[in-house]
Amino acid sequence: MDYDVIVIGSGLAGTLAAINAARTKKVAVVRKGYGATALSSGAFDIAGRTGQRGRPFKGISTLTGAIGNILYNEPLHPYSMLSTLLTGDRFNEFPSMVKTIGDQLFSELETEGIRYEGSWESYSIIPNQHGTFKLTSFCQSSMLSGNLTKLMGRAIVFVGFERTDVHNKTRASFISAMLSKYGLASFRNIGCTNIDLRHYGIPCNEYDYISLAGTMDDTEHAKKVLAIVKHSLDSMEYEHAFLPPIMGITNHHEVLKMFTDSFGDTVSEFISPPSSAPGLRLQYALDRLLARHGVAIIEGDAAGEGTGDTIKTIRVSSRDGRKASTSADSFVLATGKFISGGIVNKGTWHEAVFGLPVFIGVHQTKDPFPPGHLTGDPFDDQMLFSMGVRTDTSLRPVDEDGRVVYKNLYAAGSVLSGYNYIYDKTGLGTAMMTGAKAGIFSVAG
Repeated sequence: MDYDVIVIGSGLAGTLAAINAARTKKVAVVRKGYGATALSSGAFDIAGRTGQRGRPFKGISTLTGAIGNILYNEPLHPYSMLSTLLTGDRFNEFPSMVKTIGDQLFSELETEGIRYEGSWESYSIIPNQHGTFKLTSFCQSSMLSGNLTKLMGRAIVFVGFERTDVHNKTRASFISAMLSKYGLASFRNIGCTNIDLRHYGIPCNEYDYISLAGTMDDTEHAKKVLAIVKHSLDSMEYEHAFLPPIMGITNHHEVLKMFTDSFGDTVSEFISPPSSAPGLRLQYALDRLLARHGVAIIEGDAAGEGTGDTIKTIRVSSRDGRKASTSADSFVLATGKFISGGIVNKGTWHEAVFGLPVFIGVHQTKDPFPPGHLTGDPFDDQMLFSMGVRTDTSLRPVDEDGRVVYKNLYAAGSVLSGYNYIYDKTGLGTAMMTGAKAGIFSVAG
């Protein structure tokens, strides 16, 4: 065997599977490129929905309560599947296990230069560039002081840059109305200002925040932008200012320190949609974790070669056209869903590497356009997003009759069915838990 365990995919789920297996085994990650983790907000949604599926949103509860709601109401959710292996009170033991795995992950990420802050019980509410907000459990430390629940009654201002998609008065008013509607926060004043860096002779691409954040990795450039931001805010009345996520990518720790030294906790980043600098910060930190744990990275497109009920090898096609077979005792499928091509539609829906069947609920999905699984109401449960591979309690993919397809294949992350990351608010939480456990299962056999 070339390796003991091969993990396909290197997002959060794949990385956690790999580093957990690598504690005792020889492990490789096969990937064709970065997927949804690199595109994400970088924030960890662990659980944030209360009430039964299909019922109106009822507000927020404690994280333990939201997890308990899933365990009680969602038997096919990956949290519920994993909790059935616990021997005691799963409503107490599973949240405790989530905390243990999460704390270990955040500790490892901090050693790689990216710090996460938040709470295992209360939520942070972080605004985004569209004039709405994200309710999340943990976010990068550059965002935490902007938790809107801590800024009640204060004057806040949104800073944008010319030619990017920025806040304006309409969006500022909308976020205020939305927060007041749900009783989450209210402010003395919300303002906004846009900065034209070209006016100051700063050469940069202001059309997207990724490019702007990348230029901030140059310390001297970051100092100049910091001085311009400070000059712009000096003329405004504010108690907290929100910046786009521009505080560097590979040099984020140093750039954040510069802003903190200058502003304290009165300036923070808001969340941006894909693609986002915080997502890349997280992905690059995960790559460094793979290297630190001795995990080999093989770049290429994977295709399965299952025989009977066991997988022996996978074929890897590199970008230069070379093809090779790589073998292992166990495999972990962590290829994501639609964004990264883990679930594809070529006449019918199926999983891309091994051709596994995919499910919505307990039913295999064959219709290329499943009726009724997308609605016109954005607050509805959009069931299409719960499509994915169905597994047993040990995360081994199964067929429509519940039979394990390959006894040495495990699945983790967005490729799984049974949860809806948009509705359940468990996106990186599910990736974290299933990734860590799939890595452990792949070693235990």
